[in-house]
Amino acid sequence: MTGPEYLQIIATAAGTAAATGLVAALTMRLARRAPLIVHVVVIVLAAVLAVAGGIAVTSIGMYISESDTAVALTVTAVSGTVAVGVAILLSSSLSRDARALGRDAHRLGSGEAVAPADRRTAELDDVQSELVTSSERLQRARDDAARAERARHELVTRIAHDLLAPVASIQAIAEMLEDGLSSEPDRHARQLGAHVSRLQSLVGDLFELSRIDAGSLTLAIETVSLTDLASDIVAQHGELARSHDVALAFSASAGVTARVDPRQVSRALINVLINAIEHSPAGGTVTVAGDPLEGAAVVSVRDQGPGFDATELERVFEAGWRGTSARSAPRVGIAGGAGLGLAITRAIIEAHGGSASAHDTGGGAEVRLRVPRG
Repeated sequence: MTGPEYLQIIATAAGTAAATGLVAALTMRLARRAPLIVHVVVIVLAAVLAVAGGIAVTSIGMYISESDTAVALTVTAVSGTVAVGVAILLSSSLSRDARALGRDAHRLGSGEAVAPADRRTAELDDVQSELVTSSERLQRARDDAARAERARHELVTRIAHDLLAPVASIQAIAEMLEDGLSSEPDRHARQLGAHVSRLQSLVGDLFELSRIDAGSLTLAIETVSLTDLASDIVAQHGELARSHDVALAFSASAGVTARVDPRQVSRALINVLINAIEHSPAGGTVTVAGDPLEGAAVVSVRDQGPGFDATELERVFEAGWRGTSARSAPRVGIAGGAGLGLAITRAIIEAHGGSASAHDTGGGAEVRLRVPRG
């Protein structure tokens, strides 16, 4: 057989296989919504028919006897039938895996958990793993949303109580003064002022928290002496602490500078300081310290109050949360009392790329504010 004849045979076989493949592709396109097993059978049949068609067409050009051609086609047909059967048998497991993936996807969409499972191919196994991972992420998101909803409900309830209590007192005192029934009008007037101050503090905290939640907190960053900032705040609140029989102390190992918004960080530190004064016993001391630490500046506020237990440490910075020792109205007049101060503090510090943490010292509580060094 000459070279051109070989090329003709190859071209004929290739053309037959290509035509068969085109028909198979068209069939699969028309049956694209058919089960996976149908697509596998079409692929196997296309391969068998491509071989059979090539044998049949080339046998004519090669002048092979009809009996030999019949034998070759018979062998091809038998082998193809067995191949299709084997393909159906083997693809049934893939089909089951595909249906199982579909059921898991439906579970995921319905909010049910998807359990890990081994699949028969790397691709299907990857899909299963992704479904399991997505299920876990969605479950965590649902848990976080549920906790946030509970926290919001508790916050609204507590704020409503904290708003109604001073409003009721203001109304009672105002009616007493209006009717001339007060035997000590000056004292009652001072009480009115204290209640109004508490309402102003609470409304201010709510406004600041709403700004933070809305992402509208803007920072005017500059390099400041954190040591001087903390020292000034301690000095400014000395009289307030003394009026509650609490001593304030300040210590710093060295001058520490930080890249912060001084106004916002001052507010964060004041919130912590007021909280410490609030929970310090009579005769107690609140210590404020500023120190450098591993590329950061740290300000710590330590009191000698009841401290935190293990469960409280996890919730100290939650909006609206108050410890068991803070269920009554605040002693310190400028404290809002709704449990928003430390939540605002954490949000401000984290907006600076820092962190806020609470610790129980065994003889009180300590809150540490960490911000970037200047």
